[in-house]
Amino acid sequence: MKFISIIAILVLVTLSTADEYVVKSYEDLLEYRKECVADLKVPEANIELYKKLEFPNDQITQCYLKCIFTKFGLFDTKTGFDVESVHKQLVGNQAEAADHDKEVHAKIQACVDKNEQGSNACEWAYRGVTCILKNNVALVNQQHKKP
Repeated sequence: MKFISIIAILVLVTLSTADEYVVKSYEDLLEYRKECVADLKVPEANIELYKKLEFPNDQITQCYLKCIFTKFGLFDTKTGFDVESVHKQLVGNQAEAADHDKEVHAKIQACVDKNEQGSNACEWAYRGVTCILKNNVALVNQQHKKP
């Protein structure tokens, strides 16, 4: 009986920590950028814009942002944005110290939708990402800088 109780506790601990979002690093961002640029054959002119956090509303940019946010684990093509994970990523490694700022959370929540419009996944991601970036520019700039 004791053995079964220990197994049950281990399973519960594993399940409760399995879904915890791990904040990605600047190196992760660079790797994801490289992968998305290659996968989507993004033109050099677009890459230069993206480095300045400028994202024109075109198909290649929409799909690039979907690719990046999907690789970060922040967007899913079926369920959309994970607001909790986006918040953790924006706050960075100071997530515990930030005590889950309600203002930041509300700004993120206001940017996401359930795709009631029926847009394709790239458009859906673009709509949310550009809003999140605009409404949280200070946090985005902080995360975007080299360590």
